[in-house]
Amino acid sequence: MDFKGQLHCERLFQMMVMIFGLLGFLVGYLQQDFRMTFYFLATGGGTSAVICLPDWPWWNRHPLKWLEVVEEDEVEEKVEKKKKKKAAKAKS
Repeated sequence: MDFKGQLHCERLFQMMVMIFGLLGFLVGYLQQDFRMTFYFLATGGGTSAVICLPDWPWWNRHPLKWLEVVEEDEVEEKVEKKKKKKAAKAKS
């Protein structure tokens, strides 16, 4: 899941839980039954978990571009060249 996918997923999760919670509170209040409120919250949590927890393809629309792998030999060569340049400047 990329970073934008995480942002959208988190917002969708929060909105779903909030909407189901408010609907559950309203239905539970009107029917004077706390069990209905709990059922709505549980349904919202379960539905949002099924939608948001798996790494679905629509959460990967903006993949990251990774840097190329640098071999250790190349890094060592660059360090040696820098040391030689510094040594040459110091002698001059």
